[in-house]
Amino acid sequence: MKLKHEIGITAFLCVQFAFAQDIPSKIPRRSSTQLLDGFGVNLNLPRQPRMPWTTLTLLFDSGAKWVRIGQYENSSEQVSWDWVEQTPGHYAVPENADEAIRSLRDNGVSIEVQLQYSNPLYLEDKSKRPSRVTLPPPGIGQGDKPVNPIFLAPKTDEQIDAFLAYVRFMVGRYKGRINHWELWNEEDYDYWGPDIADKAEKGKWYGRVFCRFADAVHTTDPDAKVIFGGLANPRNLNFAVATLAGCPDKLDIMAYHSYPGGPFGIGKPPEEIDPDYGGATLRKGIESIPGIRADIRFWINEWGIDADAKGSNPSVQARYLPRFYLEQRAHGIRGFVWEFISATDGNEEDRMGIVKGDTGSPDAFQPREAYFSFQNLSAVFGQTVRDSGEEDALTPVNEYAPDEVREFWFRDRVSGRRVFAYWLAIVADPKDDLKPVMTEMTITDKSITHPVLMDIRTGAVQELRWDDSARRTVKVPLKDSVMAVADAKFLDWLEVPLTPELEAERSGEQVKLHWKPSPGALRYEVERSSDFESWHRVGEVTAPLTDFSEKASLARRATYRVRTESANGRSPWSNPAWVGQ
Repeated sequence: MKLKHEIGITAFLCVQFAFAQDIPSKIPRRSSTQLLDGFGVNLNLPRQPRMPWTTLTLLFDSGAKWVRIGQYENSSEQVSWDWVEQTPGHYAVPENADEAIRSLRDNGVSIEVQLQYSNPLYLEDKSKRPSRVTLPPPGIGQGDKPVNPIFLAPKTDEQIDAFLAYVRFMVGRYKGRINHWELWNEEDYDYWGPDIADKAEKGKWYGRVFCRFADAVHTTDPDAKVIFGGLANPRNLNFAVATLAGCPDKLDIMAYHSYPGGPFGIGKPPEEIDPDYGGATLRKGIESIPGIRADIRFWINEWGIDADAKGSNPSVQARYLPRFYLEQRAHGIRGFVWEFISATDGNEEDRMGIVKGDTGSPDAFQPREAYFSFQNLSAVFGQTVRDSGEEDALTPVNEYAPDEVREFWFRDRVSGRRVFAYWLAIVADPKDDLKPVMTEMTITDKSITHPVLMDIRTGAVQELRWDDSARRTVKVPLKDSVMAVADAKFLDWLEVPLTPELEAERSGEQVKLHWKPSPGALRYEVERSSDFESWHRVGEVTAPLTDFSEKASLARRATYRVRTESANGRSPWSNPAWVGQ
């Protein structure tokens, strides 16, 4: 009997040891191709030389699943009206924009487009109209004097009709690939010029276009969603009410922006968006508009923090970013950070991105700390929804008031497994010297048998030991950054290889490709698309080789892409790279 007992204990210890060995020390990365859904970012489309195409690989490796495009900081983007209609009545999306959209979609990223700004071909003063658009440079501002024509809203019937023709072209062109269309950006501010102090009066002018815009989108693509151009200030409810007075049932998504505490959100934690900056009041007001749809959704499609401003630093940005996303998800709101990577040839320099821009230094295009907290957040919470059961899992602490502690259960939409997120909703000190407070967590969910603690900021994972197995309690640290608790089985995905960064060049009659090696690679798959037609496999390269060449095709434009295969699976496709005749 004693021998059997000792064998049983030995077997139990072996199982426990094997289990402990299976717990990863860090949260496994999850790419955009591995997630059903996820979080959003604002994205400047690649624009050589300051926004290289290889930066797209960082987006795919981050796990981002939504991008908002259409604005190159304060300037128009390659999908904007002035780029697409450069001579009257002729519409053509730049090929670079088509390449970016195809690459994003092929790697599982959903897209929402701001259709903006205006077009100098349709100036109200017809004597000043050019015969062809001169594209505005990056870095112009809506407050420039004289104002650039791209900030002058369509007001006459002729201007509105011309704008709607562009809208129908864009929605029809990308039908089935892009389903979310937004009208303008921060139009309650002076992006929709000329600026008018009376926000309700200005909202009426925006509404004249918005209602017809909604009709143009829905008739061109009945499956498409119409988005209210993100309000610069959620307190401007009167602007939104005036806009929607004529067509409340045509709005699918109400978008607004939030930078509480001053320019770019300095000094205020993201949890203050609702109580102090008017988010909750705006949502309640919109839902109260007679005729508004019962299934109206809300997005904050711009929120951000300057990582280098006074009172902030990269560590503050890294702590706030996951808090923003989870606070909004807990309220059923889709969030987007401003922005993924800074366009340093714009007017914001290198202030906002979670990836650094073209700094001209060795740190150019390198991830900030916030990139990695976003990557960890995407892996753990990207495809989750809030689970309303058992909210109060933490024992209150004396050091902080109850409203300073956030705690939410979420459930993975694919696996069905639950994960608990918690953090201190307090101002993040740039000194980053907050001493964690230990508290007790009660885990009543019996499906969690081997709990693990995940630090979303650093990615560290550690096993949690039962403090009291009968009461199912564990000790956990409270910090001003997001922590998560789940069963070890929650972390059941494999980490696929990093996305290759691809370069292509033509040398005589040969096309030569080169990409950076991926750790763990077994082989690389190469595909080509001729003149934007379907992709075709043209070769396979066995690692560690990272080069491929072939005879140049007869196509006007030959685009290539590469992906890595390893024992864990396939990476996303690389950035597109192309050569011409």
